[in-house]
Formats: sequence, structure tokens, C-alpha cells
Amino acid sequence: MLLLDYRHGTGHGVGHFLNVHEGPQGIGMRVVYNDTALKKGMTVSNEPGYYADGRFGIRIESIVIVREVPTRYTFGDKGSYLGFEHVTLSPIHTRLVDVSLMSPAEVDWLNEYHKEVWEKVSPGLKAVGDERAEKWLERQCKPVGSRAV
Repeated sequence: MLLLDYRHGTGHGVGHFLNVHEGPQGIGMRVVYNDTALKKGMTVSNEPGYYADGRFGIRIESIVIVREVPTRYTFGDKGSYLGFEHVTLSPIHTRLVDVSLMSPAEVDWLNEYHKEVWEKVSPGLKAVGDERAEKWLERQCKPVGSRAV
């Protein structure tokens, strides 16, 4: 496993009135992000990536909402743990993914994400009769890796 740092924040608050980077919340190494904990209902970007100086860069960007998530255990009197609900429901282009470099958990995450995209987006395409878009989405959401069902 390579432990590479992509030298930018993983996410930031998302605002309204065209204010793309709205804080104070954020996810990253900036000290200011330590001042405000993520709270249920906050909207943030989720944009991991990697850049090789002078060679290439890649980033996956999406928008998520902070939600309470069901877990087997809670955190004492603090209540439930927090997780993210996807707002951006767009498939990740798997031709750009080398599954052989991914852990089983990462492959499972990608396949579960694509399952969610298919289940939430395809009914709208079917409702408007856009068969071409529906077939495209089905191809893009096809499971990858040896753990594909």
C-alpha cells in the first residue's frame, strides 16, 4: 500500500449564493478545520485526489451531507456516529480505475456506491423514457473486480 498525501483538503463546506467554499467546516490539514466539528446536516464536498508534480493529477469530487449512521455501538452519551449521505449521484468512470490496486473493502465500496447510483437515478430515467441514458447508466454502474456479483 502506498501512503501518499495529495496535499490539499479532502473537503470544505458548500454554501449558497454561489459561495462554493463556505465554512467554517472542512476536512483537511488546515488548522482552521480543527475549530469546527462536522455536525449532522452540514453539507461538505468530498474530493480526494492525487497529483504527481509536473506529471498528472486526478480528483474525484462529490457533495455529501453529514448524517447520523446506525452502528452497533454508540459513543457513550454523545449518541450516534456520523457518516455521509451522497448528494452527487454520478458514476465513477471505472475505465480510469485499476481494480488490482484496490483492497477488497475499496472494491466493495465502489460497487455499493454504483448500486446506490443505479437504484436512485435509474427510476427517473425510466419515468421520462430515456432508454439511451438508462442503458448508459447501467453500463457505468456495472460491478467491478472479482468480488462483483
